[in-house]
Amino acid sequence: MNLTFDYFSARMMVAGIILLSISRAAFPAAKVVESTHPMYYGKVDGGRLISLTIPPRELILDMNPVNSIKSEANDFKQARYYFPNSNTPLSVVKNLEKIYGFDRRRDVPIVSSSLDWVIAEYFKANSHVPICRFRLLGKSVERQEQLDFSGKVIKIILIGWAPRNSTEDEERVPDLSVLGEHPAWIRVLRVTPDGRRTLVAEAWKATDVPFDAPTDSEPKASDLYFGLPNGARRWHSIADFTKYNEIDLHAACLSGARPR
Repeated sequence: MNLTFDYFSARMMVAGIILLSISRAAFPAAKVVESTHPMYYGKVDGGRLISLTIPPRELILDMNPVNSIKSEANDFKQARYYFPNSNTPLSVVKNLEKIYGFDRRRDVPIVSSSLDWVIAEYFKANSHVPICRFRLLGKSVERQEQLDFSGKVIKIILIGWAPRNSTEDEERVPDLSVLGEHPAWIRVLRVTPDGRRTLVAEAWKATDVPFDAPTDSEPKASDLYFGLPNGARRWHSIADFTKYNEIDLHAACLSGARPR
């Protein structure tokens, strides 16, 4: 069942715009604004639009092949917009295209059963090409993409245990032993204009370091080596490794900030 789609469908009998107070315990100063024509659901604080959930075709210029995910009903999944770094007035809901004039984060759930597993992008004002794209599970970064000015992917960072030197997204495995002695935790891939991937850097499990935690657990930085695909250790710390390779482990780009 597409939870987002059903959520909006249940409100089709509601006409116009409704303002509702939200529990002060959960959202101390926030209110809700929603409409059926056009269909949207937003959160407002002091006249400022904080977030907006909306059918993506209402803001079609922000759609691209990666963030346009179909639901079980064969419609596109709802887009969730956030405005973390701009003072976006509530009045934009009267003319939704005005949203394009503000910096904005756009999330789309990948599957209906997990609304926290999303493709997340950040758009600068008056641009429809994201400056960054992430695949997130909750707050955890699984994949980071860097794009050029036209929106083509030029670099991919994959985070999660995988065989050393693999250039593909890997599904989770029940234990690390199937991945070899030194599985990789972070892989940095350069992408050519025709889509070919080349592994350029890795963070992998250090020698003789036991690892008995669940395979989706983040390792300690001290348990990793940072280097090149040929096994040469090039960086002495995760800070040096992430800075050189422009890895945004905390998805700071999605708030309009530079990676830490």
